[in-house]
Amino acid sequence: MKYDTILFDLDGTLLYTLEDLTDSINYMLSKYNYPTHPIESVKRFVGNGLRMLVTRALPNGENQEGFEDFLREFIDYYNHHNRIKTKPYPGILETTEKLASMGINMAIVTNKGQTATNSLLEDYFKPHITIAIGDDGNHARKPDPEPINMALKALCANDKSKVLFVGDSDVDATTAENSGLDYVLCTYGFRDMEDLKEFKPVAFIDSIDKLLDVIK
Repeated sequence: MKYDTILFDLDGTLLYTLEDLTDSINYMLSKYNYPTHPIESVKRFVGNGLRMLVTRALPNGENQEGFEDFLREFIDYYNHHNRIKTKPYPGILETTEKLASMGINMAIVTNKGQTATNSLLEDYFKPHITIAIGDDGNHARKPDPEPINMALKALCANDKSKVLFVGDSDVDATTAENSGLDYVLCTYGFRDMEDLKEFKPVAFIDSIDKLLDVIK
């Protein structure tokens, strides 16, 4: 096989999380009497961590009075409401199980907070994926290559030519390029082909089962 290690983005790649994210940010916005956003707008806000989501959702962004307090409360609320409507995309669980049976090493690399990442890993992906690098505030975030390198170290993966990164956004594409990895972009996630056409992945896939063809 061409690849023996696969790193996955989480939101928009493995999990459909958009409704829980939308409900959580709109709950907070309503609580503080700020305008709420339709789900299609929130879809454009996500992809670069919860801080950026809040920045884009608030009327004055990071300049909003009480921004840091709002952000902390939002993260706490989302951590307690992140598994209500969230679900794996079709074929995800079957495909990750198949990859594990083929001896493919896997990990998740995401800008989602580590607490939420850990709970979602536990609920959906163990035992086939056991390593997830989220945002714990102690290291750089995607598109910086640091979290990629952390995952590769945890997997003892030393040959980057055998590693494939799978994501759904411009952030993911840039992350892979910054890390020197081949990558695949999913067009079923939070970005569509129009957003991704400038990038040059190994493949664009519209369903996760097509990843099996890419790695062979």
